[in-house]
Amino acid sequence: MADSFVTKALPELFSESVEAKIYSVAARDYSSHDQQGTFTSIARSIHDLLHPSASPLKGPPESYPEYVEPGGSVSHPYTYTQSRFWTSGFFPGSIWLLYERAKTYGVTSGNIELEELLNLAKSWTEPIAQQAGRDNTHDVGFLFMPTFYKWYKLEKSEEAKQTMLKAARGLATRYHPWIGCTKSWDTSGHLLHGFPKEESHRHFLVIIDNMMNLDLLYSAHHLSPSSITPNLSEMATQHAITTIRNQFHPDGGTWHVIDYSQPTSPDAPAKVLKRWAAQGYSDDSTWSRGQAWALHGYAKCAEWTDTLVREAKAKGSAKSDGSGNLEAADGKFEGRMDFVEQSKIASDYFVARLGEGKEAVPPWDFDCPRPADGSLTFRDVSAGMIAASGMLTLHTILRRIDSPTVPSPYLSHALKIVRATLKYCSTPAAHFIPSNTASGQKIDLHSYTAGRRINLGEGGWDTILNQSTINYNEHARRRWADVGLVYADYYFLEVGNKLLEMERRGWITKQELKG
Repeated sequence: MADSFVTKALPELFSESVEAKIYSVAARDYSSHDQQGTFTSIARSIHDLLHPSASPLKGPPESYPEYVEPGGSVSHPYTYTQSRFWTSGFFPGSIWLLYERAKTYGVTSGNIELEELLNLAKSWTEPIAQQAGRDNTHDVGFLFMPTFYKWYKLEKSEEAKQTMLKAARGLATRYHPWIGCTKSWDTSGHLLHGFPKEESHRHFLVIIDNMMNLDLLYSAHHLSPSSITPNLSEMATQHAITTIRNQFHPDGGTWHVIDYSQPTSPDAPAKVLKRWAAQGYSDDSTWSRGQAWALHGYAKCAEWTDTLVREAKAKGSAKSDGSGNLEAADGKFEGRMDFVEQSKIASDYFVARLGEGKEAVPPWDFDCPRPADGSLTFRDVSAGMIAASGMLTLHTILRRIDSPTVPSPYLSHALKIVRATLKYCSTPAAHFIPSNTASGQKIDLHSYTAGRRINLGEGGWDTILNQSTINYNEHARRRWADVGLVYADYYFLEVGNKLLEMERRGWITKQELKG
């Protein structure tokens, strides 16, 4: 797609800077390890020189990028977290998206060899395999869909497939048939609504984020429908149905957390004990990232139900390519319309709460107080990117339901969010430094990366985007806001790849991309 009109209309989505920032972290931090996985003294000295205020860097397989603090002017390096943490799949997932972009669509700056991207993606992904089979978290979907599923989809790796199936079996153990949901958290440290582990038998917590982890259950059924019992797709579908019934406000907003009672028999159904917010402004407010998880999650559920219906009809014929939802999405939509409608309801709510210009970048909570001058305390770019990606999926579904010639509004809504984010919330651009640069030429220290030299731009930001909010709930044990965030960048990249796929399949026109 060398003559892509998508890349010409939205060049910032596919710029050299995007590749340089991801590659800089991937190569710098992975190559900072010797063969035993320990941080070498030379690498440590370089890292300490470049990022004197950063926390100690370990890199894979021990730690993964999570967020970048806003303070400081010389350097903005990632803060890292353990591989078991729910965000750890997003950085290797970002490398896979760059690999997919280059391999499938031919979109690359030409600075990184395809084989090197593949090796980096695999190297960052492999340590996460240790998390497969966990039965103490619902977040395995976030860990394994950006990584092992993408690895399987792009390379048909049997190892990746089996690892993903193992992860899905672990997630399935958290499903409660008498409630109709998979459990999110076993306990909570929230200062107002939390409870100790000893009381966990009385509670069954479900958070709206869990709509995204259903992806893993559906994909496992898709890849191996007869190898796992009970039926994982039925679990995912029932969870989505239960969430429609209990987790949406009458106006289309969402509650973050539902605390169900633990039922003692199928004849004594679970009750909603309370609805509350762990990360939003208040218990009855609509946390913007939760709303984004909802609209995106229902679009994906709708897409998966369509895929599985058509595959059941095809019975393994050539009509099923085994590569995933979007690849197989041709013809009239045959999935669940209630999931499509719920994605529309959540999307319409999200869009209605946005404004023009910078106001198209969502606030961290749609109901948080605003200062007298009308400004926002904090925004959440990650919510915008998750929502934009979900709206693209919803758009592709609706064009198959209505008519390919009748555009849905959701492409336009997604592009509005993306363009506002690019204008107001991008970090300074990075670039690769040509190998023939004179050795005496001054190069900022923070531009160093193993294998190649990269200038990360003013401030040395490791992330592509800033102005995300992790958690600003007043009763949270810790609050983070106005940060660069690994999953904001991941969904930013995903938006670009979805647009390229839509162009490849003739699902988008130049006219629709005009800003």
